[in-house]
Amino acid sequence: MTTERITVSLDSALLADFDLMAEQGSYRNRSELFRDMVRERRADNLIQAQPEMACMANLSYVFDTRKRTLMTRLMENLHQHHQIVRATQVVCLDDHFRMESVVLTGAAEALQEFANLQLSESGVMNGCLHLVPMMGGFSDS
Repeated sequence: MTTERITVSLDSALLADFDLMAEQGSYRNRSELFRDMVRERRADNLIQAQPEMACMANLSYVFDTRKRTLMTRLMENLHQHHQIVRATQVVCLDDHFRMESVVLTGAAEALQEFANLQLSESGVMNGCLHLVPMMGGFSDS
């Protein structure tokens, strides 16, 4: 694969933000950050255009164990969607709060629907789903 050089013009404030993101992300140079940003946007566009696309995902959320029946409901949702659930891990944050991380595989739309189900349960404080397409032109360059 050949590498092409491009020129990008940014105002000084935006460039300062870009350089800060590169520094905070431990990037060796601006090009690495720019490539990562393009890859992320490309993956998002691919998933949006093809919701049936096979993906891997990580769903993480924080929940309150004091909410009556919440842990049972979360576990039932996991069992009802066993075909997409690959692994789970629960971390105790303190006496009442836990963070659960769920590894999923399947069609992007099915993974998003499951995430919406878990995140909408009363007692789930916040969370996020990170989808990664399993195909679509990934490269190391």
